[in-house]
Amino acid sequence: MDKVKPVLLFLAEGFEDLEAVSILDIMGWTEYRKWVPTVKVVTTGFREQVHSRFGLTHQIDMLFDHIKTQDYSSLAIPGGFHSHGFDEAYDERLRELCRQFHAQQSWIATFCVGILPVAESGILQGVKATSYPYSSQHDNISRLKSLGATVQKEPLVIDKRIVSCRGPANSLDVSYALLKALIGESPCREVKRLMCRTECLSEGM
Repeated sequence: MDKVKPVLLFLAEGFEDLEAVSILDIMGWTEYRKWVPTVKVVTTGFREQVHSRFGLTHQIDMLFDHIKTQDYSSLAIPGGFHSHGFDEAYDERLRELCRQFHAQQSWIATFCVGILPVAESGILQGVKATSYPYSSQHDNISRLKSLGATVQKEPLVIDKRIVSCRGPANSLDVSYALLKALIGESPCREVKRLMCRTECLSEGM
């Protein structure tokens, strides 16, 4: 397999900790077998430091305005908390980045409300997707539907190279789905085995 281009991980203020860390961690585990293609992660955002909802401070790798879409295999967008600054994820610059990744037929993996900026970019017309259903002040499902998506009730939805989920509990599933898309089923299963994923252990792998 050819060398895999890095995953671009966009972090907005107030990002959900587990959703961001799952991408960093699972892709990091690709380094532990020589035959498994290594998948690097490059973080980006609108400022040099971003802060999660639950206490992480992350120094990003590359400022947003320096991004060249063709340098990356895929885009990952964790959700976050509007009360802690996540509204910046609806910036037109991120919507345009989604359009660029979509145009080059790259994967876009989202978590929770991270699908909403993608929907606002206009690329979800008729695409199956889901989002977080339990926000007390935001009707994410109706918003997703109004932006043209075909809303699903499943916890994980994959359609037309776009991954979405209902919440942080599905973080590993989203990250594994993206990894499988990038490096194939067998190497992905090896990463799962190394991380002691239950179904791999039960299959004796």
